[in-house]
Amino acid sequence: MSVTYVPKHFEFDGLKEKHDFIDKYNFGQLICTHGDNLNIAFLPFLLNRTNFPLGSLQCHVARNNSIWRDIKKGRMTAIFSGPHAYISPQWYSSLNQVPTWNYSAVFAEGQATLLNDDQIIPLLNKLTDNEENRTGNKSKWSTKEVGTSKYHSMITAIVGIELQIEKIYGKLKMSQNRSSKDRVGAINGLRESASENDVAVAKMIKEINEE
Repeated sequence: MSVTYVPKHFEFDGLKEKHDFIDKYNFGQLICTHGDNLNIAFLPFLLNRTNFPLGSLQCHVARNNSIWRDIKKGRMTAIFSGPHAYISPQWYSSLNQVPTWNYSAVFAEGQATLLNDDQIIPLLNKLTDNEENRTGNKSKWSTKEVGTSKYHSMITAIVGIELQIEKIYGKLKMSQNRSSKDRVGAINGLRESASENDVAVAKMIKEINEE
């Protein structure tokens, strides 16, 4: 199952680079197709780079979320989105152009299995530690701060999922098909914006096209 069209000049190369992208933008979409049914969940993921040749992804959903019941029946895809921005033709040196949208994404496809009880607690600990380390908190919150009985009752309300990555690919649409003058114009235009997304796209255009 392929979920997006990726022209050659917009391909996201390198397994490490795709893994780095997932780690950075780890809040993604888990999509399961089963017959005519399409089930989607927005979740934080934990990447294991060394498990299986292409790695694996772990996440958890509420037990009341029906997506976990379909995982043995269908194939699953996890989608991770990075910076994106509108690109105005006003920024180009070239004339007679049209607007476009620059964006970045990585897609991981494969079969999924359910985690057992012994695997869920380490997953929750690692997810929490990763996200706490992204914050500016001087004192990091830990799952140990929740009472044991309450914590275990909450764990019974979730289901852990592991996606074995069998195919991973990405799309980096960052003005690679434009002239150097047009790219400079887009970078300068985006840098004028107050949007963090726009500034991040400007940085990606510069870095990707300098490689």
